[in-house]
Amino acid sequence: MRKNILVVLGCSALLVAVYMTGNRNATAHASTFSQGVVPKSYGRLVAAIPDQIGTGLIFEGTDGVIRFVSITGMKEGELARYDQTPTRGGIPKSYGRLVTAVVNNEGTGLIFEDDKGVIRFVTITGVKEGELTRE
Repeated sequence: MRKNILVVLGCSALLVAVYMTGNRNATAHASTFSQGVVPKSYGRLVAAIPDQIGTGLIFEGTDGVIRFVSITGMKEGELARYDQTPTRGGIPKSYGRLVTAVVNNEGTGLIFEDDKGVIRFVTITGVKEGELTRE
């Protein structure tokens, strides 16, 4: 009988210790808040996506340049837009405005819609994967 009481008390004490340790770690992680700055020149916020280092934000500037920014405000990269002469890794301005971005097993995909209602699916490297026409 005493063994059973000792086992129950021991398990209870262990459970309380584990709970307190877990609760303290959760509080410590929740209190690490970071604040960054993003220039207004980056344009409008289009999407937020999961990234290797956390959450990534995608902006589209008035000039059409697409910028990838970490949650801390650090610019991770950008994609140029072009009118006539293709640029390596660039995206034609004729694709329209950037609507959103998605992440799947193959990487990040960008979704554009032009003024005619054509929706284009483009990889992060600028390769068009498909399109839909709205009627």
